[in-house]
Amino acid sequence: MKIKWIALMSALANPILFYLAYKLTQQPPKRESNQLTEQTEVLFFPDEGLQCPRLNTRRGCLDTTCRFKHSPQSLARLEEILKSATETCDVCMFVIASQELIDILVELHLRGVHVRCISDNQDMDGVLHALRSNGILVKFDKSDYLMHHKFVVIDSKMVLTGSYNFSRGGMGINRENIVKVSYPHIVKAYVDEFNEMWRIYGTTNFSINFRKEVVYEGSK
Repeated sequence: MKIKWIALMSALANPILFYLAYKLTQQPPKRESNQLTEQTEVLFFPDEGLQCPRLNTRRGCLDTTCRFKHSPQSLARLEEILKSATETCDVCMFVIASQELIDILVELHLRGVHVRCISDNQDMDGVLHALRSNGILVKFDKSDYLMHHKFVVIDSKMVLTGSYNFSRGGMGINRENIVKVSYPHIVKAYVDEFNEMWRIYGTTNFSINFRKEVVYEGSK
């Protein structure tokens, strides 16, 4: 009986081992990639109100009479993204008039981040004083045409773009949007555009300078 049992187990061993070997060689099912979520983000304005400064602290807000919003707000997220810059922050914005966002650019500059700004020539006096007086480089378009871009490149790794201007209207009145993108081939397109504009724009008079359009297709 014992011999028959051993023979039976031997007969079953090979199929079992074969099955185990087969399972080990199979690739585990691929998990759904979070890459898209990590590389893109959308913010909409106006906010419902100002986000409570204690919202993301360890204890949170314990004030039952607090009048701030206790849910994530787009302006607070925008400020967080801008403050994440560690090396460079290139701002190309039709209007730069929000004191809160200007203060962040100055803070980045004082922290050692290389900040450059390009804007249109509409009501630039106050902006020039606020930025240049703190040592931030500013260039602007003084042609008869509009410099209507609205984008920010952070550390040459991330782009913020959309309808949003750095203005009070953009912050709390108008229906606006910002898209955050981190795909390298898209970021490169914005880096190249900013650098080209930085090259041809001056700090004094500027003559319109037409250039060959560059189309970026895919990740080539």
